[in-house]
Amino acid sequence: MNPKPIKKILVIQQKMIGDVLISSLLCSHFKVLYPQAQVHYAIHQGTKAVVQGHPDIDQFILSTPKKSWNQWRKLINQIKKEQYDLILDAYGKLESLMMILPSGAPRVYGHKKWFSLLAYSRTSKPSSQVYTHAGNAIEDRLRLIYPESEIRVKAQEFRPKIYLTPEEISWAKEIIDAHNLDRAKTLVMVSVLGSSIDKSLPAQTMAQILTTLAQQPNTHILLNYMPHQKQSVEAILALVPEKNRVCVHPEVYGQNLREFLALLSQMNYLVGNEGGAVNMAKALNIPTFTLFSPWINKAAWNSFDDGQIHIGLHLKDFTPDLFQGFSNKEVRKNHQQFYKAFTFELFAPLLNSFCLRHSSTGQ
Repeated sequence: MNPKPIKKILVIQQKMIGDVLISSLLCSHFKVLYPQAQVHYAIHQGTKAVVQGHPDIDQFILSTPKKSWNQWRKLINQIKKEQYDLILDAYGKLESLMMILPSGAPRVYGHKKWFSLLAYSRTSKPSSQVYTHAGNAIEDRLRLIYPESEIRVKAQEFRPKIYLTPEEISWAKEIIDAHNLDRAKTLVMVSVLGSSIDKSLPAQTMAQILTTLAQQPNTHILLNYMPHQKQSVEAILALVPEKNRVCVHPEVYGQNLREFLALLSQMNYLVGNEGGAVNMAKALNIPTFTLFSPWINKAAWNSFDDGQIHIGLHLKDFTPDLFQGFSNKEVRKNHQQFYKAFTFELFAPLLNSFCLRHSSTGQ
């Protein structure tokens, strides 16, 4: 008997903005493989902004991170009603399992887990092998669809992309003009803090970065941070010399993620802590200079690093011997010790050359 043709596909990727953005690539690959199929994307509602307007996503299946039993019931019923022919689980957690098991989908793809036999009809394994500048995070997701022999080619077919409307771009330009920032000058976005303390450079190091950026000719600096981080941001700014602080404009700030993306699209480049904003900048074709937390796997998330447009730096690039004898769990636990070794002087020359290259008057 011939298997039922694939006419409706669900891709599951809950949680973080960076993951949701990267996994949207799977929707694009499915549109090539099954051009007549509908592709739906199951994500948390708060992450929709980074994939809103994506031409390869026909429908969003939205939920909240913490769901009541009533919300779970509605979500499960919605998935059952759609009668998917194929579900790809890029998330691989218990939340996925609760969505997959009642779905009735004949084909379910996922990475090998302890519950694989219960949930998946086909499994793959993540690999330490990195073939391209796309990095492990992208290549491992493609292993959910393609055999190993095709990963090198498929990883180069698509890049994550954010789609803004002309109205959103016009809004960003108007906001920049309204704050008397000359768009002919160099505009820089700084990810001044990571999503947590163990993903954030020490305050003094970040202050040195801001000072260096402010010393670049004709430069305006905008800041990316969460509202609850405002006090920490102010503490960092207090470490920047007053004469340099005039170039920093924390008042130019998007009130939601789409507004932030619109502002980001107008920047010459982004500098700062590795995180979702870096992935968003890359998806908007904005050059990036990224500093990785000591415990983060650079090979997975340093996508499209070419040493020119995108540069990602890890303490291990400079002092690999410091990590000998430490597990990743131990590095994370002692992140402050490792961050202290990741001094500004290690990467200052690279930062300066990057700024010159991507400034409005760069050479």
